[in-house]
Order: sequence, then C-alpha cells, then structure tokens
Amino acid sequence: MGSRQLHFAVFGSCGFESDTLVEISGTGNSGKSLVLQQLVAHCLAPYNFGGRQWNVLLINLSHKINRESLVKSIKMELQAYSLGEEVAQNCSTEEQLAEIAAECVGRVRFLNCFSNDDVSTSLIDARYAIINDPGIQLVAMDTLSEFYWLDDLKLSKRMSMYRHYRLLLARLEKLCKDAIVCGMYTVESVFLDNRFGDNLPETCIKYHVRMQKIQGQILLNGLPLSFSNGLHLDTKTAEQEIT
Repeated sequence: MGSRQLHFAVFGSCGFESDTLVEISGTGNSGKSLVLQQLVAHCLAPYNFGGRQWNVLLINLSHKINRESLVKSIKMELQAYSLGEEVAQNCSTEEQLAEIAAECVGRVRFLNCFSNDDVSTSLIDARYAIINDPGIQLVAMDTLSEFYWLDDLKLSKRMSMYRHYRLLLARLEKLCKDAIVCGMYTVESVFLDNRFGDNLPETCIKYHVRMQKIQGQILLNGLPLSFSNGLHLDTKTAEQEIT
C-alpha cells in the first residue's frame, strides 16, 4: 500500500492546502525521513497515478534522501496505485514505471547542505528557485536540527535547542507564505521541548506527524507503521482499539 493511505491518515480526505506547514517529529531512527520521502513521492507522482505532479525543492541536511532512494519510493507509489486501476494496463512493466519515476525525480531540485551557513544560503536560493520555476509547490527540509551542535561550538553564548529549531522554522514559514507553497520538514522531538521558556513568535503548523519507536515497533500518530515491502499503515488496529 502506498502513501495514499499515509496521506489520508495525516491530512484527511481533502489533502493539504497551499502555504501550509507539515511537521514530522520523532526520536532518532523512528522513520521520519522515510515518511517525508514517501509523502514527497506522492506529491511528485503524475495525476493519472493519483499524485499531485508537483515540482519539489528539497533542502537536504541529513542526506538520507537521494535520487536513488526517491526513485524507489516513487516506483512504490506508482505500483501501489496501479493495483486495481485501469492505468495498470497501460504502464505495468518495471521499465515503464522506472521511466516515469525518473521523470518525476527530474522535477526535484536538491539543495545539499553541510553546515548552518549552507542552510541559510539554501533558504535564500529557494526564493529565486521558486520565482524561476512556478511549478515548485513544495519545499521539503529533512532534519531541520541537523547542524545545531556545529553552531553550538561557534557561539559564545549557548543557544537552546528549541530556539535553534524555531528560528529556522520561522524562516521556512516565511518562505512558504511569501511564495504560497507548502512546507514539510522533519525534526528531532527533543528540539520541541521549550525547557528554558524562550519567548518566540508563534508559528502556524497545520499538520503534526508524531513518529515513535516503541519496542522495535514504529508508530505514526499512534498507528503501527511498517516499511517492509512497501509502506503499510495499520489503521485497523486503531479502529479496534476505539471500538
């Protein structure tokens, strides 16, 4: 099962709107980047495969997402949609799906970052990229908090983890609002704790995705999630618990 099920669990039947923010948070190795990658794959997929056919700008801090892994997720998305659909009769071969996936990845602009200075430059570059390519409808950032410790070594006065996260988030939010595009990012959950009571302007995060890993089981907003042979979200477990 592909990310249509994931999209419904996160955004509901209506999907998400322009200039909204999606936060994917969790502890280390809880599947944040994999979920982000699959959501991006859905946004890239063609209309006739149930996707949005968007262009995407990926500000890549952790480098867990690359062209090869994204092609794999897109092919997973295409194959999942093809099951039981008429489109399967026209594009059912592995070679054809690979060609479509490659075309989708061609609509992704990667901005690879290796320091906080790179992140700042990428957020500026993103504005010009969106102006030059109106097809960009999503700005994704993987691991917003990746370079906190690099900054911590440079600063004479230590910045809290929460402040570091919120300042970067404010810049992403402004970019998305000004350009009227969606923003989606991952962040370690420890950065969400405002332990020192930092007084910062509020941000408008419309969708929260909480990832957990409990006794080896990955949970997405409390629902069991598996990445084995595709993405599988166990909504039946939640329904049984409610009833």
